[in-house]
Amino acid sequence: MQARGMLVGVALLTANVAHAESNADFIGSVAFGYTTLDFEAKLDSVPSFKTIVVSGGMLFDNYNITLSYADSVGNTSISEEEDMGDGRRTDFDLTLGYRVNDALNLFLGYKDSVTAIDFVLRDDGAVRRESYKKDGWFAGLSYNIALESAGTVTLNLGYVDLSTDNLFLADDDGGDVEDFDDLTGRNKGSADGWSYGISWLVPVNKNLFINTTYKINDYEEDIDFEGATYSTDQELTFFTVGIIYLF
Repeated sequence: MQARGMLVGVALLTANVAHAESNADFIGSVAFGYTTLDFEAKLDSVPSFKTIVVSGGMLFDNYNITLSYADSVGNTSISEEEDMGDGRRTDFDLTLGYRVNDALNLFLGYKDSVTAIDFVLRDDGAVRRESYKKDGWFAGLSYNIALESAGTVTLNLGYVDLSTDNLFLADDDGGDVEDFDDLTGRNKGSADGWSYGISWLVPVNKNLFINTTYKINDYEEDIDFEGATYSTDQELTFFTVGIIYLF
């Protein structure tokens, strides 16, 4: 679940513009930062993707809707055993939110993310792609803490339920599947877990805001293969700084 701070910013702005003259307000956002993937079962390294995030949304009374797209900037070097590769990542999020009061907000949404890695095999120099795709639903709540002239800090917690579609490279062992690391080829499964983080929204003027977000997504992924279930943990860490403009 990763609107990369736009979701929290929209929730805060919903509270801040609740008494605006118009019933509907539109916002846009751009942010830059990093996304770190810790997938120990399949990657020896912990890649950190430089990321740009573009978002848009609408506020209507106590409701809000946001659309966010994130893409990695350039390629990120990734290693797995003796193979090296270049990786990229994209995230798409659609979120509906509701402001319960000035402090509490609820949200529900859909997300789709893809991590793709082009490995250059050590043996023959051939390029082979490995990819991890997740899509599904999330829901949660956020709590705002006003800091007067210093803006607003928001704590957020969400639950994520996703379907997974992976393409794993073959390893050199050639043996039986004993754990998640041994899975090869196309494998579909499921993942669920928690997303938690903190954001800081600071007003520059009545229309422009600076938003800083730090968030962690913890997933457990399960894949059924030949009558057995193989599980592993994944952790995604997001850090972004950007601007939000209220039109």
